[in-house]
Amino acid sequence: MRDIDQSSAHARIEAARAAQSPTLDLSRCGLHEVPDAVRDLTHLESLHLQFNNLDDLPDWLSGLDRLVDLNVQRNILEHVPEVVGSLTGLRKLDLSENNLEGEPLDLLGRLTNLRELALIDTRSDRLPESIGNLTHLTDLDLYLGWFHNSPESLPDTLGQLTGLTRLELSRNGLTEVPGWVRHLTNLRVLGLWMNDILEIPEWIGELTELREISLPGEPEERTLALLRRLPHLRKLSSDEGDVDLG
Repeated sequence: MRDIDQSSAHARIEAARAAQSPTLDLSRCGLHEVPDAVRDLTHLESLHLQFNNLDDLPDWLSGLDRLVDLNVQRNILEHVPEVVGSLTGLRKLDLSENNLEGEPLDLLGRLTNLRELALIDTRSDRLPESIGNLTHLTDLDLYLGWFHNSPESLPDTLGQLTGLTRLELSRNGLTEVPGWVRHLTNLRVLGLWMNDILEIPEWIGELTELREISLPGEPEERTLALLRRLPHLRKLSSDEGDVDLG
């Protein structure tokens, strides 16, 4: 099976080379390392490596200076590869479903051109203060993490990400809505589902661009009244299912 997978990877690389395609999809190829032939594809803008067996990424990846989209979802990474910190042109990065337990993810603070960052189910529990440098972010997905309310876990510098339009914090260890969320007034989608939050703050009504929000538990009438005043809100859901906004 591994020979078949490697053959598939080789064929995809050669096809991308021949067509000068900006995208190379090497997902589900059973890779234990990124094939060396990829380093010659300097025209690449998107590299998809998800669903493989990679435990690191090669340093030569930094030579792909047109790369803006890197997906390494569901590999066997136990740290953010050092080379990722040098890929400062990235606009989209997916590290989801790797085991980054205990990793502070400091390298991410260097990627100041990122627009989308996904850390779904990585067992991460700490973001660095430098996450506040990513002021171009519009989409931050922290679904099913181990994050909690302390500044050591989710630093207040997240409040500097005022360009965010989507923030997913569902299924973490939150006991309250982090105060820095109040500064994210461009949010259109906010996920708070499946946390231990007992009270929704009144300032949630200041997030007037919200289109969708998911809440833990069953929202109180006070919360419903606040949310029903939001001019653009179209979808409200909770742990119990969709909630009527009428």
